[in-house]
Amino acid sequence: MTERIDPHDPAAFDEWHAVHLAGGTAGREFAVSWQLEEMRISLTQPTPYWTHELWAARDETGRMVGVLFVDVPLKDNLSLVSMEIDVLPEHRRRGYATALAAVGEARAAHHGRTIVQAMVHNPLDGSAPGQSFARAQGMTVGIVDMHRILQLPLDEAFLASLAAEVADHHRDYRLVSWQNRCPDDLVDAYAALESTFNNEAPMGDLTMEAEVFDAARIRAREEHTLAQGKHSWVTAAIAPDGTLAGHTALFRPTHDSINAFQSGTLVAPAHRGHRLGLALKVANHLELQRTHTEPRVLHTWNAEQNTAMNAVNARLGYRPVELTEEWQRKL
Repeated sequence: MTERIDPHDPAAFDEWHAVHLAGGTAGREFAVSWQLEEMRISLTQPTPYWTHELWAARDETGRMVGVLFVDVPLKDNLSLVSMEIDVLPEHRRRGYATALAAVGEARAAHHGRTIVQAMVHNPLDGSAPGQSFARAQGMTVGIVDMHRILQLPLDEAFLASLAAEVADHHRDYRLVSWQNRCPDDLVDAYAALESTFNNEAPMGDLTMEAEVFDAARIRAREEHTLAQGKHSWVTAAIAPDGTLAGHTALFRPTHDSINAFQSGTLVAPAHRGHRLGLALKVANHLELQRTHTEPRVLHTWNAEQNTAMNAVNARLGYRPVELTEEWQRKL
């Protein structure tokens, strides 16, 4: 039996999230997931940029054993819907995931979407059972990302040495940093650079259009992120002509005391070759560590085709722990 879950119903949502967490992280040493309260806030505060649906499957006793998360973008990528299905390990191979996948496909049709996308998290040997399920659903791999981790804090002498190593390469650029809110005088340029991200990052065979950002969307994202209890550190590079040449961001959740997240790092094509990727990340780490030096595990995901960013991550000391495959199916 499947049913839709109302995120405004505390008991139902708490039960849904417990299954989501247990099913999605089982057997994965470095699995990460939205924590209960940050996800509750994300689902109960309306936004014009996306909508979400929660569904669940129950066994014959009425126990919730599988869950479905449906993510529907509303401003761009209007042919897409993303899904995540999680089933408690002891209840797998009993048809619950298949039933939830059918619900997801029906909801995609309801929203007028023609492409369904989902992620499969694999150990480095590629042996996760999610692959066979995705194939059985008619999905194919669009791109494979490497999930890497880095133990924080980094030694500040090490960071200083990396900064010195690349300083001469970008001496004509100015690095600026902020926390949580982009300065008003940079927000339009920051939005314009963010709008190019999906076009610049490797996408393989994955269907993905650029997301269109403006200042209002940046502000909405900042407010939503803070409401979830996630704090951000951003460092940007300003070129000699005053344009924004690149940026990088780190996120530190308050509801998760173990993990932190490296978000997108982008250097505009016209400004590559100046070691800005490493310079931006080093500067941003130093900004974070001005106030936060407690141990955390920092996570990042990059396609193997992104050789420049992977080289930057290697210099910082990241190590691979998992493969994240992005699958899709055209309906």
